[in-house]
Amino acid sequence: MLDRIQFLLSEAFTALRRNGLMTFAAISTVAVSLYLLGGLGYVYFRLSEYTKSVPGMFDLRVYLRDDASASDITITATQIRQIHGVQAVAWLPKEKMWERKKAENPEFADVPNPYPDAFKVTLNDLKEGPAVAEAIHALPTIPSGDEGVVYRSDEQRFVTQLLSIVRWVGSTAGGLLFITAGLLIYNAIRLTILSRRLEVRIMRLIGASGFTVLVPFLIEGIVQGLIGGGLAALLLDGSSHLVSQFIQAHNALGTAPDFPLGMMALVLCGFGAAYGLLCSAAAARTMLRFR
Repeated sequence: MLDRIQFLLSEAFTALRRNGLMTFAAISTVAVSLYLLGGLGYVYFRLSEYTKSVPGMFDLRVYLRDDASASDITITATQIRQIHGVQAVAWLPKEKMWERKKAENPEFADVPNPYPDAFKVTLNDLKEGPAVAEAIHALPTIPSGDEGVVYRSDEQRFVTQLLSIVRWVGSTAGGLLFITAGLLIYNAIRLTILSRRLEVRIMRLIGASGFTVLVPFLIEGIVQGLIGGGLAALLLDGSSHLVSQFIQAHNALGTAPDFPLGMMALVLCGFGAAYGLLCSAAAARTMLRFR
């Protein structure tokens, strides 16, 4: 059993060395494509987390009319919760808001409370912001104009567009590179089979099973994808360190989170190995059909 495993592995790695140039091209293309896909996916994840980690930055502040009663507050809260895209609604009593303001500014102690009752509305999705604000404006207890709903629409629009660009670039450019990597792996396995056609034929004649013939080519594709994924993770880690150094040099921008190298390496290596297996299986299945 061990001899058979050793034979299969040696055949696979012999083929990788024999077609060194094509192997290098396949591995490097897989690495670049996974670097782009993984990097943009990581940026998209961090941007999404950023929008959730800044308390109140993209929440809606909804102010009621001055003459709103307690029943009006309850009814309005229920109506807002029923709007599509609303995750949570928190009541902000005008007395508590004014007490907090006076605590921060003691000179306002004798000033009458100018605040109306309000709600803090948290969204499920940033893209729902304009539609939610419009629906809230239509409620009878909400003042018309900008006094009723306060919402950082410009910042929301910028972040939403940035997330869309990252998602589009990642899916388009990364997808094209990934297809290219698949074709290179496919051609590398195909050329290997063509160069060993006679050897494969002899193995078949002396009774080698289809599994024994096929496995070295599958291992070859897996190794190419695996190495490509590992290189992509290392490139992402290096890029993350460069970005961290740049951010640390500009203290006003804050600090960058640590890059999860272990997790990204596991994901990219697994994805690359699975993709290499798929491409090599397609090439081997086609080329091993001898007439």
